[in-house]
Amino acid sequence: MTVVGENFTKENADITLEWNFDPDWVTKLTTLIAAQTQPDFTIMRPAPLANFAARNALVALDEQVQIAGVRREDFVTPLWDAGFFNGKQYALPGGADFWCLYYSKDVYREVGLDPEKPPTTFDELIGHSKEILQKDAAGDIQRIGYNPSAGWFVNWAYIFGGEFYDAGAGKITANHPANVEALARLQAYVKELDVNKLAAFNQRPGTFEAGNPFATRQAAFIIDGFWTYEALDQHAPDIDYAVTFWPTLKGTEAERANYMVGGWQVALPAGAKYPEQAWKFLRYGFIDKSAEMGYSTLNGTCVKSQFQAWEDGLKAKMGADNRMANYLSKFTQTGGFATKYFPLMPVQQFYLDELNRIYDLVMREEMTPQAGLDEVTKNVQAELDKALKG
Repeated sequence: MTVVGENFTKENADITLEWNFDPDWVTKLTTLIAAQTQPDFTIMRPAPLANFAARNALVALDEQVQIAGVRREDFVTPLWDAGFFNGKQYALPGGADFWCLYYSKDVYREVGLDPEKPPTTFDELIGHSKEILQKDAAGDIQRIGYNPSAGWFVNWAYIFGGEFYDAGAGKITANHPANVEALARLQAYVKELDVNKLAAFNQRPGTFEAGNPFATRQAAFIIDGFWTYEALDQHAPDIDYAVTFWPTLKGTEAERANYMVGGWQVALPAGAKYPEQAWKFLRYGFIDKSAEMGYSTLNGTCVKSQFQAWEDGLKAKMGADNRMANYLSKFTQTGGFATKYFPLMPVQQFYLDELNRIYDLVMREEMTPQAGLDEVTKNVQAELDKALKG
């Protein structure tokens, strides 16, 4: 990010950029705003955006965006849409998290599956995973196909056709029938794995650590972003892997509109000293130079017209012979297809925490999918109603 900033200051010698990177930036920003020493520009995530916007702590960008001549269709749609609160735009897309399915061609060959035919549907993913699954005499998992987790439940729910919020009615819809179906299908798969055996298997190192299951061919699939290539280059230089689209229900291109994209946004705190200069940098770094900002920081560009420039820049960075190089278009295409994002609201983090809590209970068969998501709906609705009443 600082590289693009340096180029900006070269072209705008009258503007100085001072960076402040803080891992707990939400707390830091809250403190600075309270002290009326807010920065002119800030990174923003959808979860805290609603809280800052509700307190009038961010500048509404509608007028600047209109003058700039940029439109919703120019950007990765979910991140554009997630910048709105109560009908006003408070953030622009900054960096996109495009998620795809990595699969091990080595494992496919080992179990007799065609390495050129990865799963395109949820049923195929589970079917392939059952063929790949290997347990020892004690029932412990030695090799796994798809490794499910709470963090991907929302994505699956959207792929199944679910929704999480009826904004017009102000109603939480965690118990949407498609959400319930997605959770039930995941529960059935975890039951075959055995939730306790799965927990034991997951004591292995994570994807970004040496000896992780994908690197050691003990896992056939991971769902992650393009940036994972660095960890695979470091910890698994010899495995043969490929990347494909996230499976849908029927495997059709039209269903990819149900893809969810994550990421972060950029915003301007209200009451800062240099709003005009801050907007100028925001436009430079995240509209005009979005591709460069993306490949130089390992973030996905959010401007669709710069997808190719982003791919070219990242290929130059990683090397044209890198195993990931030929799959970068899968990620940008995912960003182009996607329309879903987790709904923006003042209690978004509570909502996500409730979904994670219930996911674990359902996987352990301590609650049914219906009862669990009914409970989430009830609990989050109560918190949302309180938040909206002030």
